Amino acid sequence: MTVINHSAADGFIERLPKDMRFFLVHGSDEGLAHERVKTIVRRALGGDLDPLRLVRLEGDAVARDPGRLADEAYAVAMFGGARAIWIDAQTRDLAPALEPLFANPPRGCVIVVKAGQLRRGAALRSAFEARPLAAAIECYPDEARSLGLLLEAEAKAAGLAIAPDARGALLALLGADRQTTRTELQKLMLYARGRGRIEVEDIEAIVSDAAPSVLDELINLTLLGDLTAVAAAAVRYFSEGGGGDALLVRLVSRLTLLHRLRVEMDQGKPFDAACQALSLRLPPSARRALAHQADRWTSESVVRRLPALRATSAQVRADPDLADALATRALWSLARRRG
Repeated sequence: MTVINHSAADGFIERLPKDMRFFLVHGSDEGLAHERVKTIVRRALGGDLDPLRLVRLEGDAVARDPGRLADEAYAVAMFGGARAIWIDAQTRDLAPALEPLFANPPRGCVIVVKAGQLRRGAALRSAFEARPLAAAIECYPDEARSLGLLLEAEAKAAGLAIAPDARGALLALLGADRQTTRTELQKLMLYARGRGRIEVEDIEAIVSDAAPSVLDELINLTLLGDLTAVAAAAVRYFSEGGGGDALLVRLVSRLTLLHRLRVEMDQGKPFDAACQALSLRLPPSARRALAHQADRWTSESVVRRLPALRATSAQVRADPDLADALATRALWSLARRRG
C-alpha cells in the first residue's frame, strides 16, 4: 500500500519503484494529472513511448468489457520489453475490472489510471490504497511554494531573472491547472528572451488574464450573469477564431482565483486586503471586474461549480471536436446562475 500526497508526488515519480505495477493518479488538477501519468508511463517504458508498447483505454470501454483490460495486461510485447496501459477513468469506477489483476499482477506491464478528484473512501481510490504493488498519487492545484519553484526553474532554464513585483503578479494569476501554467510560463519566457529580467509590464503584455482581450470580456460578462451581453460576446469570440478549449481553461483559472479571493474575504478581509494577501496585482480595469465578480459569487457557490467545469475541460482534452459546444454550454450554465 502506497499513498502519495500531492507534495511528495514529483519526488516519488522521479524515483519510481521498479516493482510497482499499478498507479492511480487522481485529483482536481487535470493538467497536472495528465503530466504525471505521462511521466510515469515514460519512466516505466524507459523513455520509449512506442505505440506498440503503450495501450490507451477509455474508462467506459473498460467498464463495458473488463476482459479486454486483462487481455492487454497479460499480452506480450511483439518485440519484447516493458509495456504500459494508460486508462482515462473519467467518472467510471474501474475497481471491479482491476480486481483480477490486483490478485494476479501482470509481469512486464504497468497499469496507470488517471481519474478526477476522488474522495477518501471512494471505491477506486480505496482499491489502490489497499494493494501492496499499487500507488495512489494525489494531484491538486499548485500552492504558492510549488508554483514559485516551477517559475524559478523555468526562468533559470531561460536565463532570466524576475522582478519581485512581477513574480507576485504572476503567482496570483497561475496555478489552477499545471498544463495551463506551463503553457503561460513558456509564452512568457519566449516573450522576455534577451531582456535579462521579467518585469510586470511583461506579465500584463503576454500572460492570460493580465491583458484585456475579447476572452476577458466574455468571461467577465459570464461571471456577472449578463445574459444578453454574454450572447453577443460569445458570437464575437468564436467568430474571431477563439477556441472552446482556451475558454474552458480560462474559466477554470478565473473561478479558482475567485475561490481563493472569497476564502480570504470570508475571514473578514475587504476585497483590497484579500488581493494583497494573495499578492494579486492587476491592471485597474481587470481589478474592477474581479471585484464585481467577488461580490456576486461566494466561496461555496464556486466550489459547487468547479468540479463540473474541470471535468468538462478534461473531456475537451480527450475529444477536442466537442470543445466549442461544451464551452458554450458552460458559459450559459455559469451566466444563468447567481452566485
